[in-house]
Parts: sequence; C-alpha cells; structure tokens
Amino acid sequence: MLRAASFSIFLASVIAGNAASQSVSGQSFGSGFTLTPYVSYVSSATIQIDPYASSTFDRSQTVELSGGYGYGISLSKRVFDKSIAFGLSVEYTHILDEELSEIYDNGTARIRARIKEEITVIPVELSGYFDLPNFTPDLNIYIGGGVGAYFGDRKRTIINIETKTISKEPGFGFVAMTGMGYRFNEYFGGVFELRFRQGEYRVKSEFSTTVITAGGNTFDIDQSLDSKVFLDGLKLSLGFSFRF
Repeated sequence: MLRAASFSIFLASVIAGNAASQSVSGQSFGSGFTLTPYVSYVSSATIQIDPYASSTFDRSQTVELSGGYGYGISLSKRVFDKSIAFGLSVEYTHILDEELSEIYDNGTARIRARIKEEITVIPVELSGYFDLPNFTPDLNIYIGGGVGAYFGDRKRTIINIETKTISKEPGFGFVAMTGMGYRFNEYFGGVFELRFRQGEYRVKSEFSTTVITAGGNTFDIDQSLDSKVFLDGLKLSLGFSFRF
C-alpha cells in the first residue's frame, strides 16, 4: 500500500514537472503540430526580360516591381528537444505594378508608353526552425532556412494590349527567415515572421500583335516573351497559430 502510494506521488510529480517545463518553454503541446494561416506583404519582385539572349547586355535587362500582398498556411512539427521544428508552407502572392513605362521610337516619332506588369506566384516551401533562448514564458524568437518550389505566371500590358501565356515552368530557390511567436494560451498564439527568399520561375508569353499604335503612329514591339521572374523581395507575414 505504501509502495503504491509512493509510486503514485512520484508519477504525479513527473507529470507535473513535464507540464511545467512545457508551459515555461512556450513550446507546442499535444502532438507538437502547429497550424498557422497568415497574411503577407512582399516588398518587391524582379523580371529578367530576356534571360536567354545571346547578348550579355540583353540578358542583364530587368524590370523591378513594387510590392504586393498574399495569404497562405503553414504546418510545422516540433522534434527532438522541442526547440527545433520543420514546416511546410503554401501561399498565394499577387503583385501588380501599373507605374511602369517604356520608350518606343519608330525613327520619326517617339513615345513613352504606360506598361503594366502583373505576376501571381504560389510558393511551396520546406523550412527548418530553431528557437533562441526564451525571453519570457510566452514569447519565443526563432531563426531558420529552407528550400522552395515556385509556380507562377506573368502578364504584361502595353497601353491596352495584354500578353497571353503560352507555357509556365516552375523553379526553385532558398529561404532564410526570422520570426517571433507569442502564446496566448495552451493552444492559440500569434506569429510575426520576416522571410527573405530567392525563388524563380519561367514564363513564355506573347502579344496578339507585333505593333502598337499611339498618336497616329505605329511602333514595333516584341511579340514573343520568354522571361524569368524572381521573387526576391522581403516577405513580412502575420499569422494566427493553433497547436494540437
């Protein structure tokens, strides 16, 4: 009877100690999985206009796009000593820049035409995370990195003529990140993350015509486009996490 009582007290103390350590560390409970839907802002993207040209000068020509917005979801799992996690994220990002322009010259007339560039990207990224020592029981800061695959499209509009996509080819890239998580209670929390990536994909597209008309003058344009798009801006995201 005494031995059974002693064993019960020992078991209770172990369980209590384990629960306390989880509470203090701020790590995940239950199975160690965390699901996080989030919204994001991407600071910029770059389009390499003619990456397969024979001329070095032509290959170096790029268009810098302003920022855009997106949303996504990530699933992560803590492993080993609970300070390391691996996660998979999928998101949708849209960038529209209507403030671009290009100069066209037909030898007798010259115009500056308004250009619109629009890209949509679906990054699928696998990342590893490492928690830094906790500042408070409910706040943790982490760093990490990983790899990603990028699926996307590009549409270019000159005046009122828009390209049609012929083919799309996904590409790959690397990811580096840092973030901060705050635990509201045992199951729910908030996450702010800053992520830098160098992801790319290829798009072949074409206009329905080889010329544009403006002010009664006709100007030649490149009908076929074979471009690379780089998602190389800084991503800031804000999410709501659920541990289970």
